[in-house]
Amino acid sequence: MKIKRFILTLSLLLVVAVLNAQNKDKRFTPERFQAELEQYITRKACLTPQEASLFFPVYREMRRKQRSVHKEMKSLKRIKPVTDADCKKNINRRDEFEIEIKKIQKSYHDKFMQILPAKKVYDVLNAEDKFHRQMFKRTAGKNRRKK
Repeated sequence: MKIKRFILTLSLLLVVAVLNAQNKDKRFTPERFQAELEQYITRKACLTPQEASLFFPVYREMRRKQRSVHKEMKSLKRIKPVTDADCKKNINRRDEFEIEIKKIQKSYHDKFMQILPAKKVYDVLNAEDKFHRQMFKRTAGKNRRKK
């Protein structure tokens, strides 16, 4: 009786350990997200290894600049203005951030077209959009299952 209980407990611990290890592999990491994004873009836009090696450093630079603006915008969204004048300033500042993000995007799209043909840049932009939609759907599906 004690041996059966011991084996059952040991088996249960083993199952929990295996499930926990599998869940750690599925956690979000920025590095894995970036690697999956780059692989997806490379495949969908049919980038050669040489094109990818020239393109992705510039692409990462653009994303870093955009993230820094997003970070500022996010901190601004956390502030709850009290007066109408403060609300107006907040709205105008958020609009300026959105414009800045688009300016960054425009300047880097021009840089991309110096590295790649316009058709491939077009394919890269579409692949990036599609990848983000797929990731959003995948994440939303996981969240629905948890509830």
